[in-house]
Amino acid sequence: MPTHIFHTQLGRPVSPDDLLPQPPNPDLAPRETRRRISIVIPCLNDAELLARCLQSLNNQTIPADEIIVVDNGSTDNSADVARSHGARVVDEPRRGITWATRTGLDAASGDKIVRTDADIVAPDDFVANLHRAWDAAESSEAQGGRRVAGVTGTATFELPAPWNKLASALYVGAYRRSTGSALGHSPFFGTNYCVDAAWWREVRDAVDFSDTFVHEDLHLSYAVRPDETVWVDDRIRVWMDPRALVGWKQVWVRFKRGFHTMFSNWRTSPPQQRLVERGKISLP
Repeated sequence: MPTHIFHTQLGRPVSPDDLLPQPPNPDLAPRETRRRISIVIPCLNDAELLARCLQSLNNQTIPADEIIVVDNGSTDNSADVARSHGARVVDEPRRGITWATRTGLDAASGDKIVRTDADIVAPDDFVANLHRAWDAAESSEAQGGRRVAGVTGTATFELPAPWNKLASALYVGAYRRSTGSALGHSPFFGTNYCVDAAWWREVRDAVDFSDTFVHEDLHLSYAVRPDETVWVDDRIRVWMDPRALVGWKQVWVRFKRGFHTMFSNWRTSPPQQRLVERGKISLP
């Protein structure tokens, strides 16, 4: 296991024992577990990180019904690692997170489909918390609330404390505030979101994934329609590798991709239109 990985809560290196399942607490069990949950992980040459990701997903107190690794043209042994951990491997030769995500969502058989990354570690209550979030979201729908297109959680960078929480709060918080103000609702967070499979089938053909420079999570967020929303529950938490923060060039490219994603979608779904449709503002 990589020695640079830090436990995000305790500020110490992750050990194999951290990934072992803990005894479930029956008092905290989700109300509804009959729904099927699939987990989709796009992967390109990430065998080492993928192994610990899958180990954590296999150690859930409530297991996922299906784990799919989308091999996006890896030249390492990522596919073998995935199979050795019981994941189903789906090939997508077209390079790009957009194509890999679409292929994974299409291949999933669950009622709800998680999209996460190969460089995360999931706490052992990750899937249980997904069920809890969907319990709450579906209860809100039943009481007349907006249809929930998906639920999204958060993530903590694997850095020494206290920088882990500070960097994560700035990273996730800035993303949510800057994009949510234009969307009219919270965005999907690419490291940790889960869409309703029926919703995906309804919108998939209207989402252009051929532009591989977009951030696929934000791009998909623009497919959320006026009578729908994204449910946020920060109990759905994962730990993520801090490589997204390494190097100013990479950080700048991420910002460029974010602006590109928003400007591309504003052509057909401008902020003022979305905000009016959702009752956030009124125009004279």
